[in-house]
Amino acid sequence: MRTCVILNPAAGGGSSPKRIRRTVSSIPGAEMRISPAPNLVGPLALEAVADGFERIVAAGGDGTVSVLASALLESSPGVECGVLPIGTGNDLAQSLGVPTRPDRAAALLRAGRATPIDAIHAAAYGTRAPEGANRESVVGEVRDLHAWNAVVGGFGGRISDRLSPGMKGRWRGLAYLRAAVAELGELRPRRVRLDIDGRVTEQELLMLVIANGRYAGGGIPFVPGAQVDDGWLDVVAIRPAPIGRLAVLVPRLLAGRHMTDSSVEHTRARTVGVEADPGFWFNVDGETWVDGSATFDLRPRALPFIRP
Repeated sequence: MRTCVILNPAAGGGSSPKRIRRTVSSIPGAEMRISPAPNLVGPLALEAVADGFERIVAAGGDGTVSVLASALLESSPGVECGVLPIGTGNDLAQSLGVPTRPDRAAALLRAGRATPIDAIHAAAYGTRAPEGANRESVVGEVRDLHAWNAVVGGFGGRISDRLSPGMKGRWRGLAYLRAAVAELGELRPRRVRLDIDGRVTEQELLMLVIANGRYAGGGIPFVPGAQVDDGWLDVVAIRPAPIGRLAVLVPRLLAGRHMTDSSVEHTRARTVGVEADPGFWFNVDGETWVDGSATFDLRPRALPFIRP
């Protein structure tokens, strides 16, 4: 099978094309192409499809995979997608069961098989987009995109803005945790109106996670039981709590033992609508998106991914 590996050299704070090329050389029939900019990963993937490649592999982090997979979904949904995780968090890779060591991920690309996973379709009524955001947003206009791993709203929605290339390169997966500590000044509840499969509630939330995969924020198991191909969105809402209770909740969250906490509500759904006060930013697959209201729905079995 002809395989094209698209490298985002900026992933993880900067990756060595020479080192990645050695890894790619272990995959039979593989060719590597280097994207001159992160936002050109998608067009390069479509060029590779036009050139006859049957399997397109994203060499990068969650943002790289998200952009590449979304491009394939929109134009070539039958082409297989693979992941060579060299990013900061690599949460989608972990959710897929892809090893985070590039050599082991390459071994999976040699031996694994492609099976379809779900996608999260998102449309935002953006009030504003962050300066320098990788994703395109227009004030007052609905912008559609797809997430493959998770959407995080509220606290954590702008954590990626605090991640410099140097921090990513030095701290790797721990960079998200370090950025979260720096973001603690923004830890305040927001009034949110949730519409979950037609059931409407209003409540104050610190964080909202709409997940396809298990992990987000650099390996934190926000939804330990999530499956990327089960036909459901996993919705985790975290409500305000006294500081003493939060001090207990945080280590439980990091260990994936938070789902029974009284401040946490877990629901499975196929559609989710969110209306929130300003300051409730959304992060999509590790990239800051918009501050505003949005709707999310499931696209089942959207794209085949190589996994165990």
